[in-house]
Amino acid sequence: MIGDGMGPDSMFPFGILGGLAWLLVLAGAALLVVWAVRAFPGTRSMRGSPAPVEPAPPEPPLDTLARRFALGEISADEFERGRALLRKEPPG
Repeated sequence: MIGDGMGPDSMFPFGILGGLAWLLVLAGAALLVVWAVRAFPGTRSMRGSPAPVEPAPPEPPLDTLARRFALGEISADEFERGRALLRKEPPG
């Protein structure tokens, strides 16, 4: 019988596969939209504003000098001269 969808001339399995293919296309499009909304920076305000990040306070000069000495960037003599200069002591 023609048109019952179950004969040798029917497209039965391809109709189901075509439907599944369209479902995959629609799911892919939906995932693409979700990714695009989350990826672009202009959408951050929709999720609430993030907590403000305060910059780290600057390192005191004596701490910078001590760190550089500990890392081996300056010698003991340079450290002593720098420390005396920062503390306003006469170099000795």
